[in-house]
Amino acid sequence: MIETPQKLIEDRKAQTVLNLLTEIGEMMINSGAHTARIVRNLERIAIGLGYNCELVLTYTGIVISVYKQNKFKAHTLAKTIKSKGLNFETISEISILSWDVFENKISIDEIKSKLKQIKARKVYTNLQLYTLVPLASVALCMLFDGDALQALIVYFSTLFGFFVRRSMMLKHYNHKVAFYIGATISTLFIHFIGVFCAIQVKEALVVSILYLIPGAVMINSFIDYLEGYYESGTARIIYSLMLILMVSFGFFTSAMIFDLPQVQTLNVFDFSDLQKQIRQLFEPQGLAVEVAKFIFGGITSLGFALMFNTPKRALWTVFILGAFGYLFKFLLNAEFDVNLTLSIFIASCFVGISGMYFAHRAHTPPIIFMIPAVINMIPGLLSYEFMMGMIDWISGKNGQKPAVEEVIQTLSYGIVTLFILFALAFGVAFPVVVFKSYSVKGKDLNVLLKKLFVRNNE
Repeated sequence: MIETPQKLIEDRKAQTVLNLLTEIGEMMINSGAHTARIVRNLERIAIGLGYNCELVLTYTGIVISVYKQNKFKAHTLAKTIKSKGLNFETISEISILSWDVFENKISIDEIKSKLKQIKARKVYTNLQLYTLVPLASVALCMLFDGDALQALIVYFSTLFGFFVRRSMMLKHYNHKVAFYIGATISTLFIHFIGVFCAIQVKEALVVSILYLIPGAVMINSFIDYLEGYYESGTARIIYSLMLILMVSFGFFTSAMIFDLPQVQTLNVFDFSDLQKQIRQLFEPQGLAVEVAKFIFGGITSLGFALMFNTPKRALWTVFILGAFGYLFKFLLNAEFDVNLTLSIFIASCFVGISGMYFAHRAHTPPIIFMIPAVINMIPGLLSYEFMMGMIDWISGKNGQKPAVEEVIQTLSYGIVTLFILFALAFGVAFPVVVFKSYSVKGKDLNVLLKKLFVRNNE
């Protein structure tokens, strides 16, 4: 049977739409969008172009079918996706583009032009990233009661590790190897300064690798689980656990090197007294403690927002949510003796719900500033104690097996760390899933929240 010219034109257009949707889906997966958001955006664009679509998404591939009315005449395309990253600017711009297609029915050529602009857009310069991102680790160090000297050390350790890891990822080296090398470099630098200058660097080591923790991937995995995308959620959680394992191995490598007796002889200076004086001079007292937690909590979130390429228009929201979220968690735990895990869960829920409310003001999907806003609540000290306990087991100091009490204590650190990470991720994911049926763009969510607040006040 000879196909009519009209049929050939329709088939060609369907194939063009299919290729376009596949390209957009690949961009969103590469940029760190959770599965439900990818599905919503692709379906919205397909409808705007006059098509229905069926999607099968995993963390490493995408299968899309498009059709007009008859499913049995669908055009289908499958594509493997290998590269992974985080670019919240891309996610935000594609979300805006999807609404533009849906409401204004813009042409395919216009969509391609806008996608080209999105791909070419550079949110922050290399100088901005390498200068400002390490401030997140500096602020974390101060949140964990470190001193100004350790904060300075952490700045440079993060700068070196972040530079190497980012350079390797841009050159498409294996991500797990890049994370391992980044963690090794950061911790080696801190250990070296600690031995060379005879200063205490515990707090610096606690935060030295937190910039490498894949918090965004873990939160996305929880959202996928809650939305019913179990394959994608499982793949994300396995990927994040592999990255954490490589980061831990980098920490272990550095610790084992500087545990050697020969390395301990590298001590040249003794700045221990200077460190004590600096700690006493800059230690906050009274209300200044809460003010410091507020400011450093916001700065930490801003640093991670830059690392995730968060849109500039959303940075003010990130700072506010990060600052208030961390202060809320601190007050619950320190002032009201609420369990740490529960405090973090409540604070992350607060950030999640508040983020939904503020989303339309920044014209940005809420998850884009929720994730950097809660990163400052990562249980750094507990994870550090767990890793140090594991290192003591493996190194077998003094040729003795660890005592039962030490084993139990180390395992408890690890279990509590996992529960806190789950609480953190679930606290952010829960509001996103609960309020997903309310359009932030149409401000329906804001009306709902106002009704709830009025009802509670009455």
